[in-house]
Amino acid sequence: MIPTQPTQRASGCKPCAPWAGAAALTLGFLFGSPAAFAASPPANTVIGNQASASYSDAAGTTQVATSNLVQTTVLQVGSFTLDSVNQVTTTIVNTKSGAAGATVYAPHVLTNTGNGVDTFALTVKADAGKFSRVEVFADADGNGLPDSTTALCSAAGTDVCTVTPAQSVPGNNGAFRFVVAYTIPGSATGAGNFDAATITATPGTPALYTAPNTSAADKDEVKLATDAVFNLTKVIGTPSVAAPGNGVWPTAPASGPSSSAACTATSWTAGLASNANCQYSVYTLTFNNTGGAPGKFALSDVLPAGLTYVTGSAVWSGASGTALGDGAGGDPSGIDFQVTGNTLNAVVASLSPNVTQTLSFVVLVNSTAAVGTSTTTNVARYNPATAPAGVTAALIGTVGSTSNPSAYTVLARFGIVVGSNPSTAATALDATPGTPNPAGQDLTTRQLAVAGGSVRFPQTVFNTGGASDAVNLSISASTFPAGTSFQFFAADSGAPLLDTNGDGVPDTGPIPAGVSLNIVTQVQLPPGTVGGAYVATVLGRSVNDNTKIDATEDRLERVIETLVDLTNTKIGTGTGSVANGDLGAGPSPLPTQVHDTGAGTGTVFTLWVKNHDVVDATYNLAASQTTGFPGALPAGWTVKFVAFGGTCASPAISNLAVIAGGQQAVEACVTPPSSQAAVTAVKIYFKVQSTAVASTGGIASDVKTDAVTVTSTALQLGASLTPNNNGQVAPGGTVVYAHTLTNIGAQSCGAYTLTATVPAADAAQGWTTTVYLDVNGDGQIDAGDTPVNGPLASLPAGAAQKLLVRVFAPGGVSAGVSNTTTVTATFTDPAPNCGTPSATDITAVITGQIRVLKTQAADATCDGVADTVFKADSLQLKPGQCIVYQVVATNEGIVPVTNIAINDALPAYTVLSAKQPALQCEAPGIGGTTPVFASTATAVSCGSAANTVAPGGKVTLTFAVQINP
Repeated sequence: MIPTQPTQRASGCKPCAPWAGAAALTLGFLFGSPAAFAASPPANTVIGNQASASYSDAAGTTQVATSNLVQTTVLQVGSFTLDSVNQVTTTIVNTKSGAAGATVYAPHVLTNTGNGVDTFALTVKADAGKFSRVEVFADADGNGLPDSTTALCSAAGTDVCTVTPAQSVPGNNGAFRFVVAYTIPGSATGAGNFDAATITATPGTPALYTAPNTSAADKDEVKLATDAVFNLTKVIGTPSVAAPGNGVWPTAPASGPSSSAACTATSWTAGLASNANCQYSVYTLTFNNTGGAPGKFALSDVLPAGLTYVTGSAVWSGASGTALGDGAGGDPSGIDFQVTGNTLNAVVASLSPNVTQTLSFVVLVNSTAAVGTSTTTNVARYNPATAPAGVTAALIGTVGSTSNPSAYTVLARFGIVVGSNPSTAATALDATPGTPNPAGQDLTTRQLAVAGGSVRFPQTVFNTGGASDAVNLSISASTFPAGTSFQFFAADSGAPLLDTNGDGVPDTGPIPAGVSLNIVTQVQLPPGTVGGAYVATVLGRSVNDNTKIDATEDRLERVIETLVDLTNTKIGTGTGSVANGDLGAGPSPLPTQVHDTGAGTGTVFTLWVKNHDVVDATYNLAASQTTGFPGALPAGWTVKFVAFGGTCASPAISNLAVIAGGQQAVEACVTPPSSQAAVTAVKIYFKVQSTAVASTGGIASDVKTDAVTVTSTALQLGASLTPNNNGQVAPGGTVVYAHTLTNIGAQSCGAYTLTATVPAADAAQGWTTTVYLDVNGDGQIDAGDTPVNGPLASLPAGAAQKLLVRVFAPGGVSAGVSNTTTVTATFTDPAPNCGTPSATDITAVITGQIRVLKTQAADATCDGVADTVFKADSLQLKPGQCIVYQVVATNEGIVPVTNIAINDALPAYTVLSAKQPALQCEAPGIGGTTPVFASTATAVSCGSAANTVAPGGKVTLTFAVQINP
């Protein structure tokens, strides 16, 4: 069932060893693993996860043990720029000219390059106090002019213009664009430098910033002119004048793809328009005279490397519909225009006061234009005063002032291929896009599956485009039985592929250009249908260009009978993979039942389990907010399984026994936290899975979909107790589980008691429990930890108390028996009362027992060496800093175990650190094959194909990750 061929992640890491790929895939299907996000994490993001270990017990059954949860909170760090500076400077970023009584505008942009939102105080102060008024306006579109007539601040004379209120700017390159308006007094005389002003930006949370980036300042310079005064802006858009020959301009997008190499058309023709090969846009230069006399206006626009001027496409507003001559002569009266290469020069003989004119032209976006704006951004230059007498378009001279920057954003051209694993992009490329090739490496075959079970097909997705791309995955055609469902997983970590771009379709996540990603297509078959052969077409579609598609084919030769069915009612509803049905293999896309409840109040779903097998079976019960199990519930939510007919107050059970051909019911109590806001139809997936192999040799399982609508909120009070745990114990042994009780409300919780109870039948056999306060937070019981014997003091808002629960198994208990311990915090004060949050610890009795402990330590300098001792305590680190994780798997059983492998996934917003610990995989005294370290872009492991760990032996995995800067 598990593919064992080497896999390779998009990062280009070396392929994992075959055992590592199998182990990681197995654990990924059980636990899930989010792909590492490439972006820098926003402030206060909590990252972390649980490690796991797989091994074979003495009976040869594969077991899985999970570690405790460790978490790190990302601290906010501040950084920003004002225009191009990140500190206080005297750099002049704008030089403007104006006549007496005129107002000139100077554009600026403040960029928050930190990882969290902050406010910024902005002040403008005239150096000499000569302006009659200084004002600041918002300029959201960045065209260098105010968005409205409403000023953010206004000051006269020497007063400082302070923007009120301070501007809130989001992190991760959020920007606030604004213009400063300087009004020159009507009484001003003379010519030349009139006054300058200093623009200063100061963040609202100074502690987040490091010198010299605690404040930033630059300057505007304004000159007084007694003659003509010119201004110039440059924008992309459809001009207001007619195109050459009184024609129609092509569309003028501000973003789009570059042209293909096959495009060579750079001359104006009637009906010119963008097409599959050629991409065009239109620029307009707008200039006016705000001075007191007519003057000669000169401009020069040197197009950037990514753009090419379309010859014959320039039109002056003084002669609408008439093409300007690109060479010497041929221009309408009043303008001299000439193009040399990619340089456009123009001289208007006389531009009168208060007159605005335009110059528009078409550009081709070159095939060599870089993705983004780096090769398609520029400013036009102009002479702000009357040009000298000898200036012509051929002899433009010095033009020192600049327009606002104007950019065409190049979107990449994309290409994708989906094929079998192994395959190549060339052999798997469809001759007809979307139709798998009849021969070659476009077919994956599996021989056998169980109806109601699943079968997995390994595939490879190639990014053959020129930029990073994600690939949406779907099934475009299928002959599989009605009710079959399909899901996609990452092959290395086994994590389900989710919808990372919000379009509702699962995708691969970003794949760099020229890189491939191995995935697994899991086919979940409906019960009750046997036969074969069945074929499905897996279709890949570029997220960034939905016209780029490619497909591969999966073939299943034979399906045998079903094993188990999970429904809300005894007779069931519909088909389990269609609409809201629950009969047959699920889960359905829509909930079968939706229950309403209030925040903090449980609601009970009845679940029926039908055993279609010919042997008796016991089924473990689980719930998740996703189709991947065990997965997780929404934050603060709990699910408690109780006997049929029970309520949320009934004792919890962890499994259900059903005779061959029989059907039994169980109740599931779903409780949202008391802090939950009103929300509609939160999906809850329920799953049953046999505890032993079925008559077919596989594991029987089924999943169904229900939902909960929270109709009211109780935001003031609330507490959560997390996580739920699974572990193993040998007869006569003990196991310790770590929990955290957290006040998730807005007020302090009153006094409370802590209890850990086992079912009455288990207590009669000798199962016992003890609760400790984990004083040092290391996840282990040691000398300083305190047994809980009575009520505890109140829990302040936002506070957390770490707990340890020790479970003792009686010596005579049989292997295979499981115990469910319910840990409960009961708040006893009449007010404030934060309810009775609880968690469960499920303990399986085995002869080989692995305990997994995960700890962490900060590595602020990312040198691969832990700065402190390893603890299970939470950390607080900044983007760019590192975390060293250590996972220890210890055989605390009484007999050896074999084939141990520790598996862990990189948390979201992290990558493997460039500097790793000196020892990443340690196993002193282990027998058989020595465990080795293996890694991909999203997962790490420490294990080997054949090893033996004696009682007391241990394996240690140590690795470092860096929080994305």
